[in-house]
Amino acid sequence: MADDKSTRRRLLEKVEDQEAAASTAVFMDAPGIPKLEGKNAAMPGTGKSSDPLLKRETAASSSGGGSNLRRSHLTRRHFVISIITSLVIGLLVHLADRRFFERELAAKLGAQGGVPAAAAGPTSADITQTEQITALQKQLDVVRREQLITQQSTRESLERISDVLKNPALAPAPVAPVSATTGEARIADAKVDVSPTQAEFIQLKERNRLTQYADEAIATGMRKPLEAIVEYLRDPASKHLHDAAQSEYLRAVRAIQILQREDPSYRLPVADLFKGSKVREEADLTPEALHKLLEDAQQPAEVRARACFLLLGSNAADTNAKLIQAIKSDPSLEVAKQAQIALEQRVKRRFRMFDIPAIEDWWKSQGGQ
Repeated sequence: MADDKSTRRRLLEKVEDQEAAASTAVFMDAPGIPKLEGKNAAMPGTGKSSDPLLKRETAASSSGGGSNLRRSHLTRRHFVISIITSLVIGLLVHLADRRFFERELAAKLGAQGGVPAAAAGPTSADITQTEQITALQKQLDVVRREQLITQQSTRESLERISDVLKNPALAPAPVAPVSATTGEARIADAKVDVSPTQAEFIQLKERNRLTQYADEAIATGMRKPLEAIVEYLRDPASKHLHDAAQSEYLRAVRAIQILQREDPSYRLPVADLFKGSKVREEADLTPEALHKLLEDAQQPAEVRARACFLLLGSNAADTNAKLIQAIKSDPSLEVAKQAQIALEQRVKRRFRMFDIPAIEDWWKSQGGQ
């Protein structure tokens, strides 16, 4: 009897060793783990596997997955912490290095006797220097203003001197010295003292005036500016300006000779010029009527110039004289040019443009007055 009980006890102990402990968890089949069949399949109704090795592998795999997740999370955290720590350490090193460099630089500048202006700030010496600069600037402004006033007064004086040299009658009469002794009253000769610089300035001013006369003659076609240039050529006191006057005269005459101001298609408005007469066309005009148009300075310049052209076929005896008179005295250089062209074509002789002395000599040689 006792032997049977001991034998059963040993068999039960073996069976308990093969069974799973009560605290062992029951796992469901994982999606990636194949189901066990045959001898390794769980016993129906108990949910226990008959293979102890399979139970240990399943428990190990479940605990291994969780440890991997924790390990990767810790790795990322350590990486971030290490980066932040590196940045903080680098920033601290940079600040320490910068402060060291600034201290060294300040020490060297202090040893040389110089302090940075930004670090030292404005001092009393700087303020004093600024005030001195402001005072100097004001003094410079005053000097410049005085220079401008002096230049203006000098220019006015030179212009007055130039006018006096041009027209001595404008010179103020000198005051006769008062003398206690009786005798012959005399007026001292007026002599203007002109320095070389002033003389050069006057010559330059006169040269500019000649250029202005030539420009006016070319732009307007009037005789008066050209006559002013001719006066410079004839004035013995302006010998130093003869070359300049000759150049400006030739420039003006050449421009008048080349330019054509009138419209080539222009015709005389006969009906308006000769109202109440039977004249209707230019061909009906007589030489006497054309002479009247040429002598009438109130008529437009194009009317007088057209009259010169129409006088080419005139058979009147005084036509050449009328043309020569227009060359000499017409206010418009365009009319004078057309009159000279008409005269040259009538007498079959050429003259230099506006060479009035040569034209007068020829006319006298022909018996004209």
